[in-house]
Amino acid sequence: MGDPLTKKTSKLLEPDSLVDKLVAAIRDSIIAGDLEAGAHIGIKKIADEYGVSMIPVREALARLLASRLVRAEANRGYFVASKPSRSDFFEFVEARELFETSAVARGFEKATPEHVRKLRKLNEKMRKVAKAGRANMMVEWGNLNAEFHSVLVGMAENAYLSELYADLSFGNMHFQLVRNYPAEIIGLDLLVAQHEEMIDALENADQSGLLSCLSNHIRNLTKAD
Repeated sequence: MGDPLTKKTSKLLEPDSLVDKLVAAIRDSIIAGDLEAGAHIGIKKIADEYGVSMIPVREALARLLASRLVRAEANRGYFVASKPSRSDFFEFVEARELFETSAVARGFEKATPEHVRKLRKLNEKMRKVAKAGRANMMVEWGNLNAEFHSVLVGMAENAYLSELYADLSFGNMHFQLVRNYPAEIIGLDLLVAQHEEMIDALENADQSGLLSCLSNHIRNLTKAD
């Protein structure tokens, strides 16, 4: 196997900035298992590989620190973090539910047919990923899932909410899901079906139904054995 960071990064989210691309490359390598827990992440090695300075690499790793995908040690650098404990993950799920349902409630009246179209398109891609069973399935799923929920939060048309969603690393913390649970435990078909229920509720202007489905969908992870 070659250096995992030489692989092409996922095009699903099409990150705009260099730092975003580096975040995606490192994150996807961790999720795919190419970078294992405890592995040292060399800043200069990554910078040389991409032909960039070490500054954007450090910024990318700083972002991943917030997501708890990596950890830092004084005078030693960055390492791939251990998987979160079940109790830590439960706390993340609770925080995510509180934030996301509040943001979606705020943006519900601003929802448009375009939001519905984007969500259906993303969910259809997720359905195909679940059925394909490719080796990098969970990396693809994680990217699409993060984008799906970012669309929901984005309905509020509030830049601060969207930035907070990113700054609090809810987007990246989605990827902790696929580190903790294999596909058969997560139940990708169930998650696709739950997404469909949320989209239908949004299209039918059923706010209480949407929020109920969203809460149940987020809490679904805490029911995994």
